[in-house]
Amino acid sequence: MNKLPSLRRDALRRLRRTLRTRDALRITANVGGVAVPALRAGASFGLPMGLLTAFGRLDLVSFAALGAFTSLYCRVDTYARRARLLPVIAAGLVASVAAGAATAAADHHGLGKVVVVALVAALAKLLSDALAFGAPAGLMFVFAAGAAAYAPQDWSAVGPHVAVTAASALFSLALAMSGALLHPTGPQRVAVARALAAVADHLDSRTPPTRHRAHSAVHRAHAALRARTHRRTPVRLRGHLAHAEALLHHPSDEAAELRRLAGQVRRGPVPVPEHAPAPLGTGDRRRPTFPAHLLPTAARMAVASLLAGVITAALHLDHPYWAVVSASSVLQSTNATATWHRAVQRMCGTLAGAVLALLVFGLHPSAVTIVALVVVCQVAAEFVVQANYSLGLIFATPVALGLASLAHPAGFGLVGERVGTTVFGALVGTITSLLLINRRSAPRLDSALTECRRAQQALRTAASSDVDATRRRLVRSVFALRDAHTDAQGELWHRDHRTREVLDVEHAAYELLAATARTPTHDGAPGR
Repeated sequence: MNKLPSLRRDALRRLRRTLRTRDALRITANVGGVAVPALRAGASFGLPMGLLTAFGRLDLVSFAALGAFTSLYCRVDTYARRARLLPVIAAGLVASVAAGAATAAADHHGLGKVVVVALVAALAKLLSDALAFGAPAGLMFVFAAGAAAYAPQDWSAVGPHVAVTAASALFSLALAMSGALLHPTGPQRVAVARALAAVADHLDSRTPPTRHRAHSAVHRAHAALRARTHRRTPVRLRGHLAHAEALLHHPSDEAAELRRLAGQVRRGPVPVPEHAPAPLGTGDRRRPTFPAHLLPTAARMAVASLLAGVITAALHLDHPYWAVVSASSVLQSTNATATWHRAVQRMCGTLAGAVLALLVFGLHPSAVTIVALVVVCQVAAEFVVQANYSLGLIFATPVALGLASLAHPAGFGLVGERVGTTVFGALVGTITSLLLINRRSAPRLDSALTECRRAQQALRTAASSDVDATRRRLVRSVFALRDAHTDAQGELWHRDHRTREVLDVEHAAYELLAATARTPTHDGAPGR
């Protein structure tokens, strides 16, 4: 009889832990990689939308914007990675628009539209996670499908809408790749600068969180510099990265120097390093396998999107897909806690953005002015979204309302609908993440712990010629362990997160990495 109150207290305690808001609105400073991607996005949106406006084809402007969503991906990725991912992303956006437009032409009652948009949401989530698109993950595919599905059109309009989307996406892709001609080492510079700054932060505080962030930044910089080349700038960047990694394992008081060097690496000629670069790795040649742990999150996405769409469609709203987009947005995360954080960010950002939209549309701008405002707000959103998602939504909300107002004049009703559907969709996504437990997270954590221990043992017994490759295996296993633990810890009903065990294994891994780290010398010969 006494167990029931105890179980209730335990459930409430776990619910409060899962729905904690700490860090949800924290501002994250980024070193480089902000201005250029923002301006590139502005050009991707501005040129096709401006041309269509000049030719009087306002009916096609919003579809040009849907194709320009391509520019929001791979912001600071290397050009080799962009060449692999951006064609997939562009094709996915075009396919989403085609599916939405065809559904709009075939189904005027709405249920088919909801099903198609929900299906796009689930598939986009699965694809973006499997291929590691990065932000904004599968969200823009959902927006593209929803906007096309709920745009008034018949079969004769489907072809032009899809063609404009494809042309705009192709232009965005070309613009994203054009930097390879102008500044081919730009992404590598940004990655190394961020690694240097992250290591400097750790040297100042030396806490487990700063250590993990520094290791992650160094790992990403190594990945950016993986291509085999003897060009001067990449070789120098590897030398500075090798020194930063040595300081990460053997701390000193060089934080200020690392920050100064980070700025120099980003903005000007890369100075000659005093330390020899680490040898190039052979790359990860493991046979890729489908990550089964992604299926539960895709299932969550499908259920939440379908629920949000059906309920809002039953209310006969003009833009029910906004609720689906909102649910999709918060569920781009990997566990219930992260979903709640995204929900808080989305609701706060949308409310602030709605105020801005009311101020703008209260002036009754012309269609040309709206197009200009959409481009300006998109650039502004790109400048701040990496600091915090809620800041980006302050400007992204007028973008969505502006695109919608090209077909229907924006007023208080449209802004109110945007806020209401956004809040509702975010809550549906959060509740779904609480009720549909990702039961694969616990086995995934067990596997990650086992692999991390095996990688440690392999490094302890590795021959000198295999140390570098074995260290890279251990680094990958540590990051996989942290991700698996974060996912399990963020689920509501999981009792045993094995936190102490995870921390002990992670600490042992970092100690072993420090013991086997290279110690670059000033004579150009890297030592051990």
